[in-house]
Amino acid sequence: PYDLWGSIEAYYYNNRDHLFVEEQGAGGVLINRWQSKTRMIAMPWKLKTYWQTRLRELVQDWIGHNNTLENTDIYGMRRYEDGARLLSHVDREATHAASLIVNVAQSNIREPWTVEIYDHADRLHEIEMNPGDIVYYESARCLHGRMKPLRGDYYVNLFAH
Repeated sequence: PYDLWGSIEAYYYNNRDHLFVEEQGAGGVLINRWQSKTRMIAMPWKLKTYWQTRLRELVQDWIGHNNTLENTDIYGMRRYEDGARLLSHVDREATHAASLIVNVAQSNIREPWTVEIYDHADRLHEIEMNPGDIVYYESARCLHGRMKPLRGDYYVNLFAH
């Protein structure tokens, strides 16, 4: 929805210079932080809750069930920088049954940095994203990652589960 995207985009624009290096423990060894640091933009709790509740409505529409999901996790805005990779993995089943990625911003992308998701039939889907795009996926069941290194200045995502 335009109002939700406007809120996310405005928050990013107003806070894009307030980055902190993401701690090494977050995401384990799935992100190649020894080669390319990831940075985060902190979000106020009330704003995160508002975004997550609105995004949950979209996920419920996607799966075809209203009022069956609960908010379990939202994080980001994570900023990946040139050379970043995300090893293929699945997430925790208890909290990441239905998930989405929102591409918030990117700069000087020299080649598409696709999110790679294997479906239930083990078919690979390589999805290119632009700012404002959402990818829905079952992150606890479908292997996903970004195995090719980012070729660009930065790529910012928001994740909700």
